[in-house]
Amino acid sequence: MIITYDCEVLKYDWIMVFKENSNYRVIHNNAEELKEYVDTLIKNKSILVGFNNYHYDDMILSAILLNKNPYELSKKLITGERANYRLNLITLDVIQELGLGVGLKSSQANLGLSIVETPIDFNLDRPCTKEELDLLIGYCKNDVKDTEMLFLKRQDYFQAKFEIVNEFNLPITALKNTRAVLASKVLECVKTDIPNDRLFIDYDPNIKWDLIPQEIKEFYKKCEYDYRRGIDYEEIENRKLNINVAGVTHVYAFGGLHGALEKYNASGNFLHIDVSSYYPSLIINNNFMSRASQNPKIFTYLREMRYKLKAEKNPKNKIYKILINATFGAMKSEFNMLYDPRQANNICINGQLILTQLIYELESYSQLIQSNTDGLVIKYDEKNYKKIVNLVTDFGKRFNLTFDIDKIVKIAQRDVNNYAIEFEDGHIEAKGRFSKFDGGKFEQNSLTIIDRALVNYYIHGIPVHQTVIDCYKNNDLTPFQIVCKMGSTYDAMYYEKESDEGDMKLIKTQKVNRVFATNDKRYGGIYKRKGDSYQKIANTSEHNIIHNEDISTFDKTKLDLNYYIDLCKKNLY
Repeated sequence: MIITYDCEVLKYDWIMVFKENSNYRVIHNNAEELKEYVDTLIKNKSILVGFNNYHYDDMILSAILLNKNPYELSKKLITGERANYRLNLITLDVIQELGLGVGLKSSQANLGLSIVETPIDFNLDRPCTKEELDLLIGYCKNDVKDTEMLFLKRQDYFQAKFEIVNEFNLPITALKNTRAVLASKVLECVKTDIPNDRLFIDYDPNIKWDLIPQEIKEFYKKCEYDYRRGIDYEEIENRKLNINVAGVTHVYAFGGLHGALEKYNASGNFLHIDVSSYYPSLIINNNFMSRASQNPKIFTYLREMRYKLKAEKNPKNKIYKILINATFGAMKSEFNMLYDPRQANNICINGQLILTQLIYELESYSQLIQSNTDGLVIKYDEKNYKKIVNLVTDFGKRFNLTFDIDKIVKIAQRDVNNYAIEFEDGHIEAKGRFSKFDGGKFEQNSLTIIDRALVNYYIHGIPVHQTVIDCYKNNDLTPFQIVCKMGSTYDAMYYEKESDEGDMKLIKTQKVNRVFATNDKRYGGIYKRKGDSYQKIANTSEHNIIHNEDISTFDKTKLDLNYYIDLCKKNLY
């Protein structure tokens, strides 16, 4: 049974709210009741789900069960101190493996939900009144309800972990592990004393070095030479090489290969040439598996099973894909059993060099538009299509790689990190400022009117103002919202509002706010404060209205449509 939960801790009051299906269980200042309830959860083999509970709620719950003071522990946890309390039941944390900066309040804001915070002062130096306690419980219930919703949105992530644990007979406690840790367990990794050889590079024997520019060869040669003579690896692995390859400025670095024609827009014959399962293939072809794995052949088994299940259209192939994809990243994670930075560097550097060779082999038959870590976009003449396909196929045989080749009909590319591509079948892939043209998600959903306007303008030929007006007419308000987060390094957030005397005053507000540009001149800027310095939130108007209630209750007539139109136009290139 899955039980969602959250807690609130004040000096004289603590509450625990649990949600099972549609039923809430509220426990207030009653440790014995809590112990009995938890005993029932353990007996029923229930699983608790929270948001950031691995770093807070689980330890608070454990402390109460041990008759410790939850308020003192809460103060320590909030200031970043660690605690070693552990629960005797399985818990899942919805925030696990989400990007930095994703919190419960910002997620609620991104989804258009109410983010109104409780007015109760968490530094209250007396017991709560009945009215205050009711407010606190209502606030906590709302967070539990939204945590449950976010858990359901991430159901595929957690379901995959359940399936991995079941498929590979791992202990049930492994559910709390990240996918990278699960991969290390499946690959039978043990703690290994890795030699100081992270920049002793091995190269694929099929690389044609005469096709690799001298500057690139010298770049990696110098990196290895400097490492061998004692220069700190962190300095070396932060180096970048900027070089023109096939008419496109490229960056070679230890995170991958990137290059693109800037401010490029065109229709015509393009191909997306993508290496299927690139890094996993390099691991298998060149024995680049982490040396901590006691049975490297398991990785080959994982890939073969994934291919087999995918061909059978068996959804179980996804759990093998997860383990395969998690392996490379874990090789540079010092606290993962897969840690082996030399092999990670071998994979990344060989990946760049092989792709560089492909670029030069294709140069006679195409124009390079974009390069990224595992693929290329090229423009070609239809008469050369078969030659290109044959060349790529032959290249794949030489390196034991498989390529996917898809036709593109239109591309809008501001730079390597911001572009939209329309494929022959009509679907669009986008990155960066274009990526949320279909709407954001709970992780990020701020000013997506820009993404939509850019894709509509460059791909569909729709004027910017038309996109803004259509959203307004259709009561589609989410693209207009600006989710403003204070950030942990700032002290507070403020907004300007006209006082009864007619002057503008700064008023302190929540750490996370939903903001709209407005025509109402009674409202001013919104700022985050650090010490005596006030910084205006990026992309906000001179006049902003905060609406932290459910977005469906916002009065759209307050929107300053011209502000959004001008902002979208500023993002044209």
